[in-house]
Amino acid sequence: MKRNHIQYRLIALFVFSLFSSVFTGTVSAQAPQLMYHDFDSARKVAREQNLPILLHFYTDWCGPCRQMNQTVFSSPQLQTQMGGRVILVKVNAERATELARMYQVDTYPTDVFIDANGRMLSKLVGMASFQEFVRSGLEVADKYQKSQEILRDRKNSGKDPVPVSMWKIQLGEEGKLAVEAEEPNQPAQKQNAVPDPYGIDKVTADLEPEVVFLALDGFCPVSLKKNRQWTKGSEDFVIVHKQQRYQFTGNEELREFEQNPHEFAPRLLGCDPVIVWESDRAIPGSTAFAAYYNDELYLFTTEENRKLFELDPARYTNTRHVLAPRDVEATLIR
Repeated sequence: MKRNHIQYRLIALFVFSLFSSVFTGTVSAQAPQLMYHDFDSARKVAREQNLPILLHFYTDWCGPCRQMNQTVFSSPQLQTQMGGRVILVKVNAERATELARMYQVDTYPTDVFIDANGRMLSKLVGMASFQEFVRSGLEVADKYQKSQEILRDRKNSGKDPVPVSMWKIQLGEEGKLAVEAEEPNQPAQKQNAVPDPYGIDKVTADLEPEVVFLALDGFCPVSLKKNRQWTKGSEDFVIVHKQQRYQFTGNEELREFEQNPHEFAPRLLGCDPVIVWESDRAIPGSTAFAAYYNDELYLFTTEENRKLFELDPARYTNTRHVLAPRDVEATLIR
């Protein structure tokens, strides 16, 4: 009886061990793949699994790159900690020159996080330890997944912008119009009720820049920046800046804006930075959804877009666009 009991325990232990081995092997086989060598395959998986892509740019002659290869990419713990959270692609910058140029990579190593459409999420320059690399990757992955939740809410509410691929995104700093040096900002002239037989008023009007719309819904940008107060400006104190009409509470505020308009005007000509980033469309934001970041004003079209920005502002401010007034999708004074 005792012998049979021992045999039964041995058989049960063997079956359990066999089952455990099979189960462990199945889990290991189904573990999400982290490293991809083919970029197109990586983008396909990123779309299917809704994961961010990490492009690790390196060169063969780069010493810190070789060191990271030994301390980071050779570690079996990298797959364990980051698998299923990001898609990793190692990119030789000297063989993928166009890709490196697209993301302005000229220092090695550089890690660029993007989504499956090629839009940049984050950029880290320089060598990182294993802990630093994993921490940075998981931080981007967490923000990305949280942003996806907000995007789902926005889609369900019917407030999604028209989707446009950003793979060939145009990068650059917000610049001045070429005509600005020749057409200094002047207070807008009121219509003259007296007949003008010589056509002087018409010539003057032709020299003035066309107004796209009333900026900030008529609120004074100087009072907003200095006092964080939405104070309506007056039609007696007006400047047209980049084809947008700004109103001020007084002559002092007007002159202050005139001396340094970039300090007070909203970024991206008041267009929603989230939509600019997502679809390359310049759609004016609303004063109902505004936020300051690094003491610069941004306007948004929806509360969901403002939440996306507040979750990860660097994503939308590091990728700068060159916007001209003609890009703004607004034709009427609002």
